[in-house]
Amino acid sequence: MSDPRTSAARGPDPATPVRIPLHLRATAAARLVQASKPSRLQAAKRMLAAAASHGLDMSMMWGTVTPGPSASDAQVGEVCLAVPGAGRSATLLVSGPEPDSPPAISGPGPRSACVRAACEGLASLPPSQRVVLAQALPEPNQRDVIQALNQGGFITVATLAYLQRPAIAPPPAIAWPAGVTVRPVVGVGPGQPDREAMIRALEASYERTLDCPELCGMRTTSDILDSHRAAGVFDPNLWWLVFHDDQPAGCLLLSASPEHDTVELVYLGLAPRVRGIGLGRALLSAGLRHLHERRETTIGCAVDLRNAPAIRLYRSLDFREISRRIAMVRPLRDPTLP
Repeated sequence: MSDPRTSAARGPDPATPVRIPLHLRATAAARLVQASKPSRLQAAKRMLAAAASHGLDMSMMWGTVTPGPSASDAQVGEVCLAVPGAGRSATLLVSGPEPDSPPAISGPGPRSACVRAACEGLASLPPSQRVVLAQALPEPNQRDVIQALNQGGFITVATLAYLQRPAIAPPPAIAWPAGVTVRPVVGVGPGQPDREAMIRALEASYERTLDCPELCGMRTTSDILDSHRAAGVFDPNLWWLVFHDDQPAGCLLLSASPEHDTVELVYLGLAPRVRGIGLGRALLSAGLRHLHERRETTIGCAVDLRNAPAIRLYRSLDFREISRRIAMVRPLRDPTLP
């Protein structure tokens, strides 16, 4: 990737994004952190220091840059960081408006150009790192970021409500409906015993789903399973498979995040043939009871606001909304290709 100072000397538009060089990463990261302006650079340096332990490759930043007389005098306008994850997906973080940024490298045009550059960078990764789907989760009030993502080829698939409840005071035990059995998984990694059963359970649960139905077909179920498995700290004792008449018919996936003292409800889904019989409530209640003796103090989840049955279930078990996000995605390649 060309040095932005060399490129500028040849006269290209400074609003054309470049891959952020090492000496500008702290300045660029400061455009992404949530902190007051005086403390942003220190927060950005902490972000860079902790990047490797959190799986962040800070070389995957694209931004608009105006060079100065020396390397330390360069100014960074808009920035987009791509964070590749499991399941051939990546999450994008995008800078918001900054009143003091130079207009030549800041604003809607440069911001959306950074989004496109990051997606192009993801699409060009080698096969071993291939990404098929980019996603972003801006807050509803981040209108400038949402606009940049739209102009960068993203579509909105849902407004997500983030819910939370204490992981104490478990609900009463509920018996399984007739014909239903539930058990923890043995293992769902490649080649492990329950991988195929879990894939079948997930696929059954996607039929007529009300939870982000637009995502169906954008990734293979195998990729989705790998993403679920990478959330938090995977523990097979917190993943349950549901069988109806001995056929996979749904699942409950929980994942601990010890550093945040919480457990994430990664996924709860049921096949149409076992919906409406109280199984969702029984399954989630069983999961909550299982958490009662763990050290985490809260459990959280995200739900599509259009999924009224799920929202009723969560509220009936004392989940309360704490925030909202806009789920946006951009396919980068055919998910069925290797």
